[in-house]
This record gives sequence, structure tokens and C-alpha cells, in this order.
Amino acid sequence: MSVALAEIRSATPLRYKVSDPFVADVIALVAAEFGLTEREMMVHSRDHRLWKPRMAAMYYARLLTSCSLPELGRVFGGRSHTTVLRAFRRCREMIDSDEVWAARMDRLLVKLVEKIVAPKA
Repeated sequence: MSVALAEIRSATPLRYKVSDPFVADVIALVAAEFGLTEREMMVHSRDHRLWKPRMAAMYYARLLTSCSLPELGRVFGGRSHTTVLRAFRRCREMIDSDEVWAARMDRLLVKLVEKIVAPKA
């Protein structure tokens, strides 16, 4: 791991250390895609500008990492595992029903695969 990558990972806003360090990368990439900071992603808010990106980050963190639902809930501001599961299912429903959201999620998945999954292999 490069020194720059180690510094980025150590500077993440995650107060809870996770078993899969790539969760921080997922949060950072999703936040950047939506024009937010990582800290804004963790705020307890139902603001439309925040909950959709947070839901997308939960979706991809669940999909692309080995973290459990309770672990992801703790990462995302102390939420319960059912909140993460609900976000995952809701995001899947939105992908199936909203073409604009599906296209955005596809673009985000490509970025995540290029930055996170491909280097792991």
C-alpha cells in the first residue's frame, strides 16, 4: 500500500474500525460523486440531499465489502443493522424503478470497481 493511500485511509471519518478497510473508500467515492464530504454522509439527517447518497454508500458497502450489517450500521453513524438492510433494499428498488437513479448508480459502480475492486485482484 502506498504512503498516500495509507494517509487517506487513516484520515477517514470512521470512528469505528471495520474489518474491511475498503468501506472508507466506498464512502469517500460516493460522497465525492454526490458533492458531499464524508462527514456529511454520517450525519443523522433525513435531508433529501444526504439520505440518498448515504443509502447508495450503504448499498455499495454491503455489496462490495465483507462487512456485516451490524458493522456497517456502526460505521454509518451508529445506525442499526435493519437500517442498513432497509437502505440496501430501498436502493435496489430505486435502481429497478428509476432510470436516472439506475444510470447514476451504474456510473458509480464503474468508479468503485476501478478504484476499489480491480486493485484488490
